[in-house]
Amino acid sequence: MVDKEVKNRRIIIKDAEDDRTIADTDIISYDSATHSILISADSIRDKRFHRICAIIFAENGLYKFHGTIRGTMRRQGIEVFLSKRETKKERRAVRYPVDLEGKIEGIYSDENIKMFHRAVPVHAVNMSSNGILLKTETRFLNIGEVYSLLLKTDAGTLKMQCEVVRIQETGFFSRDYGCRIANLQWTEKKRG
Repeated sequence: MVDKEVKNRRIIIKDAEDDRTIADTDIISYDSATHSILISADSIRDKRFHRICAIIFAENGLYKFHGTIRGTMRRQGIEVFLSKRETKKERRAVRYPVDLEGKIEGIYSDENIKMFHRAVPVHAVNMSSNGILLKTETRFLNIGEVYSLLLKTDAGTLKMQCEVVRIQETGFFSRDYGCRIANLQWTEKKRG
């Protein structure tokens, strides 16, 4: 992992003991010598020692780490020490709950996107390093179709290009779509 891959990217940090979210913020920098990241000190209220589990929305997918917060302050930030990253195989098997509302803006055809007149609302249930599970009240996508997905979070916007790989009927009007993430772009929310 290198600094440019995770700098200014979203990180969710949870207490390993009780699964309580400690921080949902952006990464200021990554130090490969100490295998630690720096986040804003303001993003953590309780700066005592914590054993943590961290999910990083990196440039090329999701990474999961275990580690510690030791209350170490550096350059207006707090240092989060990371253990070895889980292997790619393990990360693919793990799905992380995201519970986000979003919309499908259009479908790709021959590398060009055909935008919908009205975006289709969806609910993102969970994500893995290379996939996402969506729930929707409409039936419009087929296996193999590629679409543009927009998910809004408190910290910014995730824009994805996804391909439908699995469809499951969950009710008369509702479906679950298991999708492969082909492209992911994170845009930080402007503060001020």
